[in-house]
Amino acid sequence: MLRPQKLLYLFLIITPLSLSAQNHKEAAAYKASLDSLHDAMYLAVDEWNRLIPPHNRRANDLEYEAQKHPEQRDSLLALAAAERNIAKDYMPACQARIDSVQNEIKALNERYALIVEDAFPYFRQRKNFTKDSLSGLLKQTSPAIRRSKTAAALRRYIRHQQLGQGDNFRTFPCYDRNGKRFHWRLCKGKKVLILHDGLWCMTHGRDNTFLRRYLDNLVSKSDFIPLIVVDCSNKEELQAAIEEYGLQDFHVVSEFQKTLGKLNWLYNDTTTPTCHYIDEQGIIKYVSEGLDPDYLEKQFLRTK
Repeated sequence: MLRPQKLLYLFLIITPLSLSAQNHKEAAAYKASLDSLHDAMYLAVDEWNRLIPPHNRRANDLEYEAQKHPEQRDSLLALAAAERNIAKDYMPACQARIDSVQNEIKALNERYALIVEDAFPYFRQRKNFTKDSLSGLLKQTSPAIRRSKTAAALRRYIRHQQLGQGDNFRTFPCYDRNGKRFHWRLCKGKKVLILHDGLWCMTHGRDNTFLRRYLDNLVSKSDFIPLIVVDCSNKEELQAAIEEYGLQDFHVVSEFQKTLGKLNWLYNDTTTPTCHYIDEQGIIKYVSEGLDPDYLEKQFLRTK
């Protein structure tokens, strides 16, 4: 017969293993369902792209031809209108399929929100909840989530007072493309613009040199340091971003924490790019969602 001490010892050993096995089972079920829904979404979007844009493109071509050939204007515009009507006829069913899959993904994420880390949304959605509510939700999560980096970032967010306009800026550990730590003493006594991620949002893939050219022009007229912080996991991803946007001549760094770094939980950055304008005394003068050229040039840097 086992003594109580040995029973307790066995319980402590067996219980974490059981919880771990259950967590793996739930995570596998979630991933399988999510992969299936992503496949369904791909098919739904592919159907939209196959059925609708071609008719709209033909309509555009016909309308362009109508401008070039006034003598055929009415007949060409009638054909264009017919093409647009075909596209409109396809839209309700195609949109319904997309909406249906999106609703299934939402329901799946809600079902696993407190069980599987990948479905745990409350760090991303923290601005929609009180900190007490977030603490309560965190207590209800699976052990795997409570041990996760997402939960750790959420706990830091809950424990700390977030910083913003008028506060002293607090530095954070970040690293360059070679993995070397960025030395914040380079910024001492200087104005600093921190541009936090969202590089693609600034260009939408149309002109990836925009930011480089814009900052080059400002740096030539004013003494300040642009510091570009990229949310990524490793040096390779950081180097890829630098090359894609032509930022080799700038300070480009990362916390290597993806979206869970200090800028996110201490400064509450959620919309990218988020810009922090810091004066020579280290005071956060302004925070903007997206680059604010008017403030940056006319007030912060006072360029002509």
